[in-house]
This record gives sequence, structure tokens and C-alpha cells, in this order.
Amino acid sequence: MYRIQELIGALSDKEVILRSYAAKSSNTCKICGEPSKSFRTTFSEFEYNISSICQACQDYYYLNEE
Repeated sequence: MYRIQELIGALSDKEVILRSYAAKSSNTCKICGEPSKSFRTTFSEFEYNISSICQACQDYYYLNEE
């Protein structure tokens, strides 16, 4: 549950909001700003198309992996 609150905080950050607009066109993550070029599953890629959140951040926030 802690990471959900952390994700909400991250998505509310002004820098993340500003990166959101350019993330898809530049294939970067709106949270960490890193390139988003490879995904483990088609679901993860679909999630990126919706949220602009890279595989590493998806793992961290959704799967509790680091």
C-alpha cells in the first residue's frame, strides 16, 4: 500500500506533470525521465501507451520490485 501512496505523490509532482506532455513523443518515462524502449510483456507496453510509465517504474510501483 505504501508504494501506491508514493505513486500518487510522484504523479502529482510538477516536474512529472510537465514531462507527461513530451514522454510519449520522446519514448521516455514521465516519472523517471529515462528512455522507455523495451517491455517484458505486451501488457506492460500497453500500460506505457496509457500512462507513459516505463518498465522499471511499473515494476517498482505495481509489482514492488526494485
